[in-house]
Amino acid sequence: MNWATKRKLEYLGLIMAATLLFFVLPFFLFVYEAPTCFDGSKNGDETGRDCGGSCRLLCPAEALPPIMRWDPRIFEVSPGLYSVLAYIENPNATAEVRYTNYNFKIYDREGILITERNGQTFIPKGANFAVFNGNFSLGERRPARATFEFDNNLVWTRNVDTEPDILITNKALSSEDTVPRVEATVENRSADRIVNIELVVVILDSSGNAIGASSSFIDVLNQWESKPIVFTWPRPFTTQAVACSAPVDVAVVLDRSGSMRSLGLNPPQPLTDVKNAAVFFVNQLGENDQATVVSFAGLASDPIDSVLSGDLSQAKSAIEKILILSDGVQNTNIGDGLFKAFTELSSIRHKEGSERAIVMLTDGVATRPVKSDDPNYPENYALEISNQAKSENIQLFAIGLGKDINASFLRSVASSSSEFFLAPTSKELLGIYKDIATKLCIKKPAIIEIFPRIYPK
Repeated sequence: MNWATKRKLEYLGLIMAATLLFFVLPFFLFVYEAPTCFDGSKNGDETGRDCGGSCRLLCPAEALPPIMRWDPRIFEVSPGLYSVLAYIENPNATAEVRYTNYNFKIYDREGILITERNGQTFIPKGANFAVFNGNFSLGERRPARATFEFDNNLVWTRNVDTEPDILITNKALSSEDTVPRVEATVENRSADRIVNIELVVVILDSSGNAIGASSSFIDVLNQWESKPIVFTWPRPFTTQAVACSAPVDVAVVLDRSGSMRSLGLNPPQPLTDVKNAAVFFVNQLGENDQATVVSFAGLASDPIDSVLSGDLSQAKSAIEKILILSDGVQNTNIGDGLFKAFTELSSIRHKEGSERAIVMLTDGVATRPVKSDDPNYPENYALEISNQAKSENIQLFAIGLGKDINASFLRSVASSSSEFFLAPTSKELLGIYKDIATKLCIKKPAIIEIFPRIYPK
């Protein structure tokens, strides 16, 4: 490139720069309206009046409404004193509401409004959170349901800042039967301190139903600092936090041979105590469990005393009606009692997904059925049936009452030695049946959810 051409290009560049500086830029500044976001007008890149675009405020159409995860829950804290909780999801990953009013309405069973609970809260971005309003008195009124709503006009703001990292560990529920207590550890894993942390705890039973809630507050949590947090309730929850991992179909098998009146005739003892203990056992079963009743002497009852049913009152009624027959000698056919129970638990009345168990009680040795060439046939037959049941994954419990039993035989009938129970007298039966009910119920742990929210600065 020669000197003349370079000089021409330099002149051209100077002319273009002057044009941009003295004509284009002033014209752009004259025409362009920068968004002020607070002037009451739609200008600049705003998509609405003072909202959208580069404004922090979002237009209503740019934010999805909060989602109620389930209907509000009402908890009775103590007689006449209640708390209420709403569980909410904000589906907006970068939008929050820094301040809003809320309203709970509490109704009775007739749908009559009892009271309203109002307050102020905020909606964190992209999170599930809980709104808790606690310790209000309703006097003699009994609440049945609640509704929840925010202000109609939520003001959404954009928030793309990184959220502080809060970790909650070591959650544990204790003293559920007396004064429930939840303990946990709250840790700030951020590089900066966090202030004004609200924590709401929700206790859910193992089926996912909320049974208790409370709240607490941490004023300051320094960087990398951990603090313990405790929530307490003045009395046990109305529903237990733990439940059985699976329902059970159980056969209650009872000896009604003549020896069951050896300790008394009116009422027959130990039969009366046995029946009372068996009814107690049925009362320990859960609402999803089923029960069947089979009594036996020389033969098991045919038809059986009560077929497999979720109506546990049928089983209890059948137990109460068990009698010792007066016609002839009453022998002990443990094998037939087990067979009838095994058959019923294998019938179409068995619920798929339910565990199966047989709980058999006797106060004597097996004497039936007989086989001329096998003096041990009564026991061998019972063992054969028990092994069939166990091979079908039916748990088998055996209870020996009194001193006239063959303990080693009953231990073999049971699924294991821990499923065999010896009751020297009928006084031990309630405790034994309670232990069996506990063994049948493999507990699922309660679910402890703790929701942290950091109040806007």
